[in-house]
Amino acid sequence: MGIEWVLIAAGVAILIAVLALTRMLQKRQGDNKPAPLLKGDGKFAFTTRGCIPFSENFDAVRMARRIYFLEPTLLEVLLIPEPSNIERKLAVAVTLDSKVLGYVSTQEAGEMHRYLLAHSNGIRAKAKFYVGSRPEYNGVMLDLAKPLRLEANRMSK
Repeated sequence: MGIEWVLIAAGVAILIAVLALTRMLQKRQGDNKPAPLLKGDGKFAFTTRGCIPFSENFDAVRMARRIYFLEPTLLEVLLIPEPSNIERKLAVAVTLDSKVLGYVSTQEAGEMHRYLLAHSNGIRAKAKFYVGSRPEYNGVMLDLAKPLRLEANRMSK
């Protein structure tokens, strides 16, 4: 009869530990604030570079988000620095749903680097996402205002 109580106590202890770990992970995920948003001018003049190698990512995003038209779709992308990029040390990847769709051009990436250093989770930007009939027609047009600055925090109103 003594061993049964030990096994019950061990089971209860494991259950409490699992519940505590689950609660901690949920709390950590809930604390994640969305990345800040770059202010745009509404022109969508900046196109991403290097989209052809990521045609599978475009297709995956299109299917996941149920984008069926060839017309550009307005979305928010996440701009993430890639210091380990061999070609450019200030490379900034344009991502959507954790998939790389291309890179910000070298000129804008250089200016954007200081913003990205301050925000480790990346920076969001408004973009027009378009999928063409062939991979070379895929692309993302970013809405960036010059000089680069962040949108005002709407919670402070």
